Amino acid sequence: LSALSEVRLMQVSFLQMIQNLVEYRNYMPASVLQHDDSGSDSETPIPRSDIESILSGGTVSSIGRSVRGTAQHALIGSDVSTKKVTLMVCNIVDFLKVRDTGNVQQMLTGYLSTGLHHLKMTKGIPDSFSGDRLYASWNGVRACASHRFAAYHCAKDMCGDKGIGARLSIGIVSGEVRCGNMGCDGMKRFSYIGSLSSWVHVVER
Repeated sequence: LSALSEVRLMQVSFLQMIQNLVEYRNYMPASVLQHDDSGSDSETPIPRSDIESILSGGTVSSIGRSVRGTAQHALIGSDVSTKKVTLMVCNIVDFLKVRDTGNVQQMLTGYLSTGLHHLKMTKGIPDSFSGDRLYASWNGVRACASHRFAAYHCAKDMCGDKGIGARLSIGIVSGEVRCGNMGCDGMKRFSYIGSLSSWVHVVER
């Protein structure tokens, strides 16, 4: 095989690896992801035609640039855009009192692991966790056409799950926001801009 043919075979393997990574986006931190452009619940694959067009010709360097561009789009999507999402914030009721009566670490571990389980089952994305406060979203990072119902069922299941071991206070809001990876070169995270970010705290209280 020529050097270029070997490189093309390596690029095919690389693209197949990227396709597999796309399927595992739910397990990646939201801060390194962008939202899906599709309006359905399905994951966005790398079209076979894209692979064939990239590998149909060109120099080693041009093929490399095309592959990197395709992989980046598949993994992090496009730029900041307007999107309809559902946001949720969850707290443990009277956490300041509860934390002094037992093993706080054990309580938070059970609370978070149970919450993450229900988020995964409803296609929700855990955005951040601080103390007893858990932020989550639907249809931002990952496409979820029924995001409002998914968030409702997640909250309902969390409140009824005895594995959490505490009463919960949950706020859910749905609407239009600007979302995407925002920040500077030294620090970026997936963020939501709009009144929903404030209203979700009001509803939770």
